[in-house]
This record gives sequence, structure tokens and C-alpha cells, in this order.
Amino acid sequence: MISTPSKILIAYDYFPPIAEDLKEAFGRLGIEVEVLHASDHEHWFYKKIIRRTNKLARNLRLIKKDVDLFAHHPLNRLNYLAQKLKDCCDLCPPEMIFFIHGQPYGAQVLDSLSVPKLGWWMEPNDDIGELRVNAAPFDMYYSFSQRSLDLLKPEGFMVDYLCHSVSPERFYPISELPKKYDLCFVGNWSPWREEVIQAALKITKNIALYGPHWRKKSQLISADLDAIHVGDHVFGAELNALFNSSKVVLNASRIPGSHGLNMRFFEVLATQACFLTDAPPELTRHFESERHLMVFDDLESLQKKLSLLLGDSDFRDGLAIAGYEHVLRHYTYDHMAQKLLNQYRQIISVNPPNL
Repeated sequence: MISTPSKILIAYDYFPPIAEDLKEAFGRLGIEVEVLHASDHEHWFYKKIIRRTNKLARNLRLIKKDVDLFAHHPLNRLNYLAQKLKDCCDLCPPEMIFFIHGQPYGAQVLDSLSVPKLGWWMEPNDDIGELRVNAAPFDMYYSFSQRSLDLLKPEGFMVDYLCHSVSPERFYPISELPKKYDLCFVGNWSPWREEVIQAALKITKNIALYGPHWRKKSQLISADLDAIHVGDHVFGAELNALFNSSKVVLNASRIPGSHGLNMRFFEVLATQACFLTDAPPELTRHFESERHLMVFDDLESLQKKLSLLLGDSDFRDGLAIAGYEHVLRHYTYDHMAQKLLNQYRQIISVNPPNL
């Protein structure tokens, strides 16, 4: 008989809506899911007193930046979250926990539970001290970064790779939308991303750029930035429409060579858009360049490949279709849910929980 949990607790937050999309995927398998949203549980005393007092003390250099005057106060953010986690588990005991980090909290609560506990690190930060703390309470700790796994595994942690997924209900083709832009880019400003946009501007000025800090930090010519920067943020249906309205969607890591595929890889391809990107080390685990998407190695390569894509609609459309089909076959939240269930079964086959 195949074991399946009847109830799962997912701990994360509202945005991006990973927890909600995964809840729907588990629901399609007949599994009840409770989501603990961290942002729902900030006590007013933390917001008005603790946070402000700590900030003032640090600004006056009365304490170091890593010191918290209220570290053991029950209403401090992480302590309060830990209590809410305990309350949630007491009220509706889960048979599996999936914890998406974020800041760690509730280690003592997690240690007290005998059910399978899975964690997931999906931050572009490979600090081994932080990773140790986050991974400690879990039977299996996932990361979207191979480097994180390589750091944790020699220390005896049970780890595995887990990439992002996509919801086809949120990101999908809209065939009737005209291709308004030659190129779009969505992301925070960074020095490398600025170089990428500067290079792209030499090929086309018909660009839609979204992301915070561009206005403040960018050294682009003011007229160029004014012409292309549409806004700081774009989400949901508007983001889906943007991808559908662009001949090419451009992606660049915040730091060149950094590990982990961000959500953009899966979201863009799910809209059947043509995707041009630099190459995080994990990319070849999932996609083939010039089959599912197009990869650039440097700025000269970016310009050549962007010119090729804009000048050859048949080739561009072929990449877009192949990438779309590949993502729907392998990288939806239904696939992620099944992977997590397989891990649950492995854990309970060795250590049956005391439910």
C-alpha cells in the first residue's frame, strides 16, 4: 500500500505564491494542506516597540548590528512565529511539514514532532553558518543551489536538489496579444544587470524594463532609462501579459555565475515566450540552449543572439514552443508535489511516524 499523508503543513508567506500553488497541487491529489503565512504573525509589540528600539540602539551604536535586545522576548518576531507554529500543529496535527526558508524559526517545535519534516532553501546566499541553522531540524533539506548542497552534505545533513516550479494557471500563452516589445526584463538593479541592459540597448530601444532601484542606481543615459523603465514592480496577470507581449524575455543573474535558477526560467517558458538568459551552473540540469531557450555567455554573445532572435521569427517561435512543452512536462507544481510525496514515503519507510 502506498502511504500518503492526509494533511500537510506548509510554512512560508504570501509572495511569491509558492505555498498556495503547491497547496492546490496537493489538493488535486486529495491531500488537505494548511499554510502558515509568516507575515500574518507579527505582533504589534514587535512592530511598534521591539523593532524600533533595536534600530535606535544600533543607530546610536549602543549595540552591535547582530545584537537583539529582545532576543528571548515571547513577542519578538521569530519567537512569536515559533509559538504560532506550535499552535497550528497542536490544533490540526500535520502528517508532513514542508518549510520554505526565509528566516529560521521554531526549531524546538520541529524537533518535538515525529512526522517527516522537509525544508527548502531558495535564497541566493550560501553562508554555511546560516545553512546549518536552517537545515538542522529537517529529515531532508532541499536547495535550488547545488553549491548549498555541496556545503551541507559533508557535514552530515540529508540534502537534495529542488528547483522552482510553475503554475500553468498563473503563467500561460495568450495568443491574441500582439508583440508590443522587442525585449522585456524584470528584476532588481545590479551592476551586471545594468551591463546587460546597456548591451541590449545597442540592438533595440524597444524594451520594457521593470524593477526597483533602477531609477536610483542606474548610470544609463537618462533619456534611455526614461524610455524603457515602466515601473518598479509587475505581478500576476500583468506579468503574464508582459511576457506574452514581448518577442524576447531577457534574464540575467543578479551576480554573474551565481547558483540557482530563479522562478523566471519556468514562468517565462510557461507563457510560450522566447527566453534569452545567462547560465547559472544548474541550467544544464533542466534546459538545452538553442532547443528550449537561448543562453548568452558574455555581452558580445548577448548582442549576437538577441539580433538573431529578433531577426528570425521562425527560430524564435520554435524555441518558445519547445521550452513551453518541456516546462509543462516536467516543472509544474504537480511535479513538485509528487517529488515531495516520494520523499515522505522514503522517510516513513525507515522511521514510521507516531501519529
